[in-house]
Amino acid sequence: MNTRCIVFALILLMLHGVAGTVGATTPGPDDPGWPRVIKKNGEELTIYQPQVDSWQQFKRLHARFALAIKEDNSKKETFGVAEIDAETVVDQAARLVTILPQNRTLRFPNTTEAQAAALQRTIAQLHPPRQSLTVSLDRLLAYLDPANQQLQPSVQLNLDPPKILYSNKPAILVMIMGDPQLKAVHQDNNDLMFVANTNWDIFYETASQRYFLLLEDHWLAATDLINGPWSAVSSLPSGLSSLPNDDNWTEVRKNIPGKPIREVPVVRVSKGPAELILTRGEPTYGPIPGTRLMRITNSDAVLFLHSGEGRYYFLVAGRWFRSPSLDGPWSIAGNDLPKDFARIPESDPSAFVKASVPGTVEARDAVLLASVPSTIAVDVNKPPKVKVVYKGSPKFQVIPTTTVQYATNSSSAVFLVNHAYYCCEGGIWFTGNGPTGPWVYCTNVPAAIYTIPLSHPAYNVTYVTVYESTPATVVYAQTAGYYGEYVNTNGVLMFGAGMLAGALLHEAWDEYYHYPVPYSYGWGAIYHFGFGGYYRPPYIHYYGPYRGAGFATVYNPYTGTYARGGYAYGPGGSAAWGRAYNPATGVRGGAVRVNTPYGSMGRFSRYNPSTGTAVHGGYRSGPQGAVAGVATNHGTGAVAWDTAHGQGAVVKGRNGNVYAGKDGNVYRRDSNGDWSSNKGDGGWQPVNKPEPKQGLQGQTRKSSPPAQPQHKQVPRNHATPQPDYARFQQPGHKDQFRPSTRELDWQAQARSRGNFMNENRRSFERQMEGPASREKRRWR
Repeated sequence: MNTRCIVFALILLMLHGVAGTVGATTPGPDDPGWPRVIKKNGEELTIYQPQVDSWQQFKRLHARFALAIKEDNSKKETFGVAEIDAETVVDQAARLVTILPQNRTLRFPNTTEAQAAALQRTIAQLHPPRQSLTVSLDRLLAYLDPANQQLQPSVQLNLDPPKILYSNKPAILVMIMGDPQLKAVHQDNNDLMFVANTNWDIFYETASQRYFLLLEDHWLAATDLINGPWSAVSSLPSGLSSLPNDDNWTEVRKNIPGKPIREVPVVRVSKGPAELILTRGEPTYGPIPGTRLMRITNSDAVLFLHSGEGRYYFLVAGRWFRSPSLDGPWSIAGNDLPKDFARIPESDPSAFVKASVPGTVEARDAVLLASVPSTIAVDVNKPPKVKVVYKGSPKFQVIPTTTVQYATNSSSAVFLVNHAYYCCEGGIWFTGNGPTGPWVYCTNVPAAIYTIPLSHPAYNVTYVTVYESTPATVVYAQTAGYYGEYVNTNGVLMFGAGMLAGALLHEAWDEYYHYPVPYSYGWGAIYHFGFGGYYRPPYIHYYGPYRGAGFATVYNPYTGTYARGGYAYGPGGSAAWGRAYNPATGVRGGAVRVNTPYGSMGRFSRYNPSTGTAVHGGYRSGPQGAVAGVATNHGTGAVAWDTAHGQGAVVKGRNGNVYAGKDGNVYRRDSNGDWSSNKGDGGWQPVNKPEPKQGLQGQTRKSSPPAQPQHKQVPRNHATPQPDYARFQQPGHKDQFRPSTRELDWQAQARSRGNFMNENRRSFERQMEGPASREKRRWR
């Protein structure tokens, strides 16, 4: 099936389990915590949490670990430092990094050469130099200075507000992509038709000239699709009883004749992207401590009232809109938000919105996470599995401001550059001499393709690059822009280009192909760092049965594959779900993010009735092989921290406040924020703090505030410390090889921040997987 047409299935609720024939997924590797202890034959090795010095292109890692070794059942610990250069494989869906050490240097201060050699031999037996291990992506990102990383470039996104509708009564939003497009359900007659360019099941009976809308397990009818009014119906068109017997109409068939409805909701119809703010009755308010903000507590929308201004603020797709009334008019409120939004405490349920507030560390974290590439590797010796289909003869048109031509009558992203053809499918580039191939893997994408403007629907392919290539393997990388998550010029990660591509919608409409544009609006897109991107809470029903921001029904006449359900680009699968089904083969598949014949960038499921096989689990395809608690092609065994194979365990309660200094010494921080260093046989000795310096007016200038003790979990109501990147990660700084307490404080702050981000993500996942999230808050 064309990857541009597949449905990105199963949102966060499915991350740890797949419904249907395959059952629950097998858990992938994880970061169980730090420090980690390995015991074997009376020897004991403790490995403390890594400290990142650099992570080039999120691929080559230079890091340090503090170590402690006990030999021959001794109670005495000898401390040292492990410094590694490593390749990394990132699993964005699991937020996990597999570290594959290439070089490792061990240093033990105040030991003889013989003693150091013996310690190195012991450590090599307990943890071989090239043994892989896993660590949370969140813990590593906290150490990175954005100024030293290759981030997604910022672009000028369109911030014009969409149509924003409000109702304090039960309501639904029917979003039609342009003028309604009717298509016959049965090719041999036009008695019953359906509206193809919406994410709702809407049918039109030509005899009665009425529209019929399926709302969950109820039916509504109206003679005017746009203006209504809609009412409950007791009888349905006879044609609905003879729908084609395939998965394309499963949901409809099982709801015929439907159930009586107790209350008909307000049906709001928009011919284009729109948003619906729905409150359950008149708005109710909850004050946010330390601010003049009040969040609206009886709405699923991200909505606030600023009591000082008397204006409402609505956040959707990373964009803020303000209005004096919930009925509008709404205007953009991006760069001049009230400062109260940046002051929302971590303990407040609305704290996640700070990722969309310019200048906050949360906004920085969102951009940094979006810039971490996903990778997928292909074997060049295996033929590509890509098929490009056109309606009629291939037609190409020049993209304005470029020398690139694109296919106008295909759902695939196909381009013509300098008499050669290029196709981007599933995050992989292909090239060929003709518009239908034959295709081979592309190792050199023309620079002209990366000049495609933001206003073009195919702009997202500019975020897919050739990561690396060898005679046997090509690795492709995709950052969040490929899924429609772009960095605006104000430093905020937003979903979609806004309304820029809206004008292309009607022109792109085709009898078979619905050109996939990452629209910003139409599903209440919310960013949460814990999710890793934009998502739609699974209990929202008023946006449609498929909750999609894209097109609802796609049929590929070449493969015979249907894809019904909305979708939207976004890390972790964004917020959309649906189903992909090929009636010719019976193969069903659903994936978080992208699942292609060449590998997966997330957890996956697949069932093939011809073989009777069901595959499920979580993994990452990459240059080192399939990485997910399986094995690498280095033969180093399980990638995950596998206690079943004697690789060690996390010791709960052990003090984690031990750090590896750049000078080769090991440092420890107590609960008072005081530092001491280990001198081998000399034990722990206090580290002298720098003398307070007098300011220009005779005032005492204090050193950095102490970070949270690492043996305690950072509470949610604590303002987590923010690392001072400018002082402590610039090359050549005088403290680079002789850590001061301020540099050590920075290390503690970065570790504290990373641990907080990791726990915040886990808390979000538990919340989304809990009973409250599974409760179906029906509109009635």
